[in-house]
Amino acid sequence: MPDSIRAFLLKRLFSFLGIVPLGIYVILHLYNNAYSIQGPEAYNLYLQRGRQTPYYFTLVFIFIYLPLIFHGIYGLVLTRRGKINYPQYAWFRNLKYVLQRLSGLGLILFIPAHVYKTKIAPALYGFQMDYHHMLEGMHEVTTLIVYILGIIAVAFHLANGIWSAGITWGVTLGPKSQRVSEILSIFIFGVIVVMGFNAIRGFF
Repeated sequence: MPDSIRAFLLKRLFSFLGIVPLGIYVILHLYNNAYSIQGPEAYNLYLQRGRQTPYYFTLVFIFIYLPLIFHGIYGLVLTRRGKINYPQYAWFRNLKYVLQRLSGLGLILFIPAHVYKTKIAPALYGFQMDYHHMLEGMHEVTTLIVYILGIIAVAFHLANGIWSAGITWGVTLGPKSQRVSEILSIFIFGVIVVMGFNAIRGFF
């Protein structure tokens, strides 16, 4: 397969995985974590239902972890190859490009830390991942700051990724359609931030 075709297919796969399985998961994950607002019983029941879902860990591995690993690794490759195009593109578009790369790098650090705190640490040290565990974490200043920054990074990376995917896939090629999609991406950013902060609020 020629390198140009391989690069084309990899970029499309990279974009697709970032929006479809991972983007949908982000929304569902934050929605489910909003059970924290209803208190310990509702939140723990949500966790219990997830653990009892047939093939839960298999499905999560196939549809979340594998796409996440590919998206993260190939994102690093694109970050290494990328460069700012000014004055070919306006400064705001270049700023979004830089923030997209920085938020991606931040998520490469945040997501493993989140998985460790919620999955690995409970398994290693023999305690249950529940409302009380997250309550303690959210009252640690460092953990709280990391989660706040992580939510903002997720929101921007996904929202701006959807905007850039519209161009990559040839959906929004004209200036007018790109302005509309930019407004939509700002709306998506706001929704995700509100959902994430709302989930955190439930632990206070």
